[in-house]
Amino acid sequence: MVLGLIYNAVSYRQIASGSSALAPTDPLAGAIFMGLCGGLIGAGMLGWRRSYRFGIPLLTVLLFYSGLWLHLMACSSDSSLPGYASFAAWLSAILINIYGVITLAIGGWLAWQEKADL
Repeated sequence: MVLGLIYNAVSYRQIASGSSALAPTDPLAGAIFMGLCGGLIGAGMLGWRRSYRFGIPLLTVLLFYSGLWLHLMACSSDSSLPGYASFAAWLSAILINIYGVITLAIGGWLAWQEKADL
């Protein structure tokens, strides 16, 4: 989450200074999404397993689509990546979101492996 927040903060700062964003996605929306993920992870840590078990799979699918799939499709539709500040910005978004999808998926899977107390 920290890497994603840094990426979005840099993107937001670039917009505020008059430069182009790192990616075509709204950095504020990305930060809010990560806040939702962090809140749900915190809820799971506090013992709210039902919320965590049902919320994390939903957030994983949303992150896969909006954070990974859409960035990958941007490259397949136009290899010059017109909405991105650079190839490095595009690749960073992909790698950060791959890590996020994997960790959310593992966390969700592990939560369902515990003895169900629903």
